[in-house]
Amino acid sequence: MLTESSVFGERDDQGTRDASVGIARVSVADAAALLPLRTPVVFTDASDAWPLHRYATPEYFRRVHGMHRVRVHGQECTLAALIERLERATPDDPGPYPCKFEIAKALRGLLPEVTPRFACSLPDRQGNPLIPQRLFGAVNNLEIFFGAAGGRFPYLHYDVMHLHAWIVPLYGAKEFTLYAPDQAAFLYPDPDVPWQSSVRNHHDPDFVRYPLLRNARAQRVVLHAGETLFLPAGWWHTARSLTFTISVAFDQLGADNWSAFVADVVAELNRNGAPAKARLLGMYLRALGPLLRACEFLGGNRSSYWGRR
Repeated sequence: MLTESSVFGERDDQGTRDASVGIARVSVADAAALLPLRTPVVFTDASDAWPLHRYATPEYFRRVHGMHRVRVHGQECTLAALIERLERATPDDPGPYPCKFEIAKALRGLLPEVTPRFACSLPDRQGNPLIPQRLFGAVNNLEIFFGAAGGRFPYLHYDVMHLHAWIVPLYGAKEFTLYAPDQAAFLYPDPDVPWQSSVRNHHDPDFVRYPLLRNARAQRVVLHAGETLFLPAGWWHTARSLTFTISVAFDQLGADNWSAFVADVVAELNRNGAPAKARLLGMYLRALGPLLRACEFLGGNRSSYWGRR
């Protein structure tokens, strides 16, 4: 049964226009029908198989992982101290955000707690040995986020290299503001970092400085603990924590976003002044695409384990 998330009126208090179409909230049983549509979807039960789904609380992280040392905005502290600081925060003084850590590197003991990977988020090509792994140097493939009430993501963006995004709040509530790829003309993409908007203070924007932003059609959805937001490649988004939140996020590369991924790889090399390398790597990756598709037809790239990344 399909239901819709709340969708706001024609204009919000910031002046941007809200889209008139809701975001479906469905079971993972509906994934095969909805994911090919390339629109955002909220899955109500995707994370049920994760052990962490049952006990992802601040108390659990203080007790089990509290002495683990983490680095936030250049400063090192224990995870317990960070959680205490975020719990003391207020919406007017929310503390640092985002506080995010690569699970495979910073909190590797959590890997069994967020396994198995959702079957609906496969296949994923990122770990395939035929793809140069250096291409994913800017991708934190599996992250955990901690945030205080009022914490706001610092920029509007889509996931780098046109990867699909999967976002799983496990504690608390988060509001996401989404823009379809066709809204990019109103979002002021940064020429040097094209997957990020150059709009500053995008949660309370200066419409004199960014007048086109008034024409952007936004969708908003509030995610609660245990829900999962699927964001297809190229969907712009940002978020704010409505309460203390603990979330997990990861990316996906498959056949449907492969061409956009290759185009981004080539464009990045060209921006960095390596046109010959861009041309050769682009040719290799485009030729590799059909081989990977055949591999996936036979069940490849479908491991439910996260591996080293």
